[in-house]
Parts: sequence; structure tokens; C-alpha cells
Amino acid sequence: MENKSHALAAGIFVLAVAAMLAGLAIWLTRDNTSYQHYELTSKDGVTGLQPQAAVRYKGVAVGKVTRIGFDPQIPGNVLIRIAVNDQAPITPGTFAVLGYQGVTGLAHVQLDDEGVAQPAVPPGPSGLPRLPLRSSPLSRLADQGPAILGQVEEATHRINTLLGDDNQKRF
Repeated sequence: MENKSHALAAGIFVLAVAAMLAGLAIWLTRDNTSYQHYELTSKDGVTGLQPQAAVRYKGVAVGKVTRIGFDPQIPGNVLIRIAVNDQAPITPGTFAVLGYQGVTGLAHVQLDDEGVAQPAVPPGPSGLPRLPLRSSPLSRLADQGPAILGQVEEATHRINTLLGDDNQKRF
């Protein structure tokens, strides 16, 4: 009988320690911040953006990305749901741009405001307000890539013509 009492005491101790560790984990990971949810929609790709990525307003962390999926209203568009701290100064002129951190390629959502009031974007089917997501400088550069390569090709063709055998003989 005595062997069973020691096993029972050890089992109760293990359960108590496990409950205390679970309580500690819940207490340490709690988030009491009040968030306002917004949606962003974009025709551009969102490479490098993941759920739980940072949302920054003029460089200050104000929230996180909660969901990434496809927009049911506009086929082919990406829908990003973000949670922003209630204290962040979001106005009708606020817009979002994808920012990239260093050379890792990890993306975050950068909120900014031009100070000029824009007409509010109508809410999506979920009823959440939508903020416009503008193209990032990196995606604009990628869009202009074929035109730049065409101009470089034309310039090298002209240089080759200028330095051709006929012109060298004339000099």
C-alpha cells in the first residue's frame, strides 16, 4: 500500500508542476492591447510577407498581420488582414506599402500618411475597413525591368554600330 502512495504523490506533483508551467506560459504570452482590424488588397504579389509579420506606422510597431489569403471580391487580388493598435493615428489618408528588412527578404506592412484626406475605401464583405496597398518601390522597379533592359540593349547596339569596322576605318 505504501508504494502506491508514493506513486500517487509523485503523480500529483507532476500534474501540479505541469499546470503551473501552463499557467506561466499563458501569463507570459497574454496580450492586453486593443486592436482595430483592417484589410488591404493588392494586385501585386506579397512575397516574403507572413502571418504575424510586423505592421509599422512611420517606422513604429503598431500591430501585426493576422491573415493572408485571396480577395473574394476581386479575383486574383491578395487580401491581407492586419490588426492595428487602437492608439495608432489611422486616418482616411493612411495607406500601406510592403517594406523589406535587409537582405533576408522578410516583408512587413508599412503604414504611412500623406496628410491629405483620401476618400474612404468601401469595406469588404467582412465589414472591415480597407486601406489602399500601394506598390512598393521594389515591385515598381521589377515592373520597369523589361523597359530598362530594352534601353540597355538599344544603347549597346548603338555603341557597337559606332565602334564598327566602317567607323574605325574612317578614323
